[in-house]
Amino acid sequence: MSQIVLGFLEDMDFIIKIAFIIFLVIFVKQRITKNWLAITLIVIASIVLIFFYWPLIGSVYVIYILITIGIGSLLVDIFFVTMGESHKSRGKKGTPTPKQMLGDEQEIDYEEIAAQRQEAMKMMKRGR
Repeated sequence: MSQIVLGFLEDMDFIIKIAFIIFLVIFVKQRITKNWLAITLIVIASIVLIFFYWPLIGSVYVIYILITIGIGSLLVDIFFVTMGESHKSRGKKGTPTPKQMLGDEQEIDYEEIAAQRQEAMKMMKRGR
């Protein structure tokens, strides 16, 4: 049983190392143009950070990922979940409908849309 858990942890460590290398490549390429200096810096930084300082860098990177994901979900909660509550406080009932959000208050005539679609299909068949 412990062999399975240790194998899983080794696999997760490997996956985190690959994610860190991808993060490092993206970070360097955004700040340095795509030339030999960027490639050299990526290779040296990957070797030094992964093979020599991985216990420190790995734990900091995992904490960074968790904080980033946490802040992202917090922003989603603030901007999307609480949107309905702000409309309730203004005296309106519930969340706005899609029509209200788009500012489209006119009714949609589905029969006219269906007739236009049929006409377009007839024109396409004639063109063959």
